[in-house]
Amino acid sequence: RFALLAVLSATAALFFLYKSRQRRRQLHSRLRGAVNRPLRPPERGKILFLSQTGTSKGLARRLHALLTAENLAFDLVDPKDYEPEDLCKEKLVLIVASTWEDGGPPRNGSFLMNWLTDSADDFRVGSLLLIDCNYAIFGVGSKSYGATYNAVASSMSLNLQKLGATELIKLWEADVDEDDVNEAFEQWSKNLVAVLKGSSMKNDLQLSLQGYAFEENESEGEEFSDDDDDDEGVNKLDVVDLEDIAGKAPTRRSVSEAAKANGKVNGEKREMLTPLVRANLEKQGYKIIGSHSGVKLCRWTKSQLRGRGGCYKHSFYGIESHRCMEATPSLACANKCVFCWRHHTNPVGKSWQWKMDEPLVIVNTAIDLHVKMINEMKGVPG
Repeated sequence: RFALLAVLSATAALFFLYKSRQRRRQLHSRLRGAVNRPLRPPERGKILFLSQTGTSKGLARRLHALLTAENLAFDLVDPKDYEPEDLCKEKLVLIVASTWEDGGPPRNGSFLMNWLTDSADDFRVGSLLLIDCNYAIFGVGSKSYGATYNAVASSMSLNLQKLGATELIKLWEADVDEDDVNEAFEQWSKNLVAVLKGSSMKNDLQLSLQGYAFEENESEGEEFSDDDDDDEGVNKLDVVDLEDIAGKAPTRRSVSEAAKANGKVNGEKREMLTPLVRANLEKQGYKIIGSHSGVKLCRWTKSQLRGRGGCYKHSFYGIESHRCMEATPSLACANKCVFCWRHHTNPVGKSWQWKMDEPLVIVNTAIDLHVKMINEMKGVPG
């Protein structure tokens, strides 16, 4: 038995020695092959088009054909079929964006646009969400729209930068009324290919930028200041800011002056929302109810509608976020909490000093507007 055990042990030892040497040879051959193997091609990029009449879609197709001919792998994607939360996984994103009525996005890009705006304004998301993403945008618009000319492309570029994305080449804009779209797009595409391939075209870029690159708005990159009301007709005593509450409380004289400015001299109370504050809140996605209430579609409501989880109320108390309404009967507050969903543009006051709307009107209107916003989610991916 001892002899048989010794023979078996020796056989097992020889077998494992043979297998280890064979494994080592295979490993060396793989390493030698890896040294001579060409680099793995980069991940496929995305070309997104925000198009209403087909102009941007046609340009995106041209760009896709050009990049394919240059052996650059990109997928042509319609934003209405794209999940915006996947942007954090992308390395290269090229966008051809049109601006539609009132400076808004085309229908197929409205959800992507809103997602970028909400994420850029939400401090909980952070400025490193798209840190690995590189992008370039070509804007198509009409100067006949005045201030909203190429507003979508400019807004998308600014929001992408806020989220940490890197701009490959500056945003280019083209005016469809001046028939320079094709020429500008061709030059932009050539410069884009040069950047993607790592070529140096500084002189050509400078010459082309003089002709086609948009002039940067002086205010671009500056964050909106909640307390900067320099517009004419806006009285700075309309609201009391957090600094006033915390450290520099208003004097009785300033309060009385504020009351006079608010129209209380004749015993009449003013409306809570000034036109400027109302416009700022509507820009953030609020639906204003009457003169002091509002409703908004919470990001967690959108998330749970798409099966992507709810907020802490769902985790702690079982409240389903897609059946929860984010509404308030008072857009004013005595504080400016850092986690507040009002983004700090709401009026501030320690006591009620405004006109008051009927409670039933507030409740019924809030529910109607909330249901309307929920119905608008039908075309959202997921």
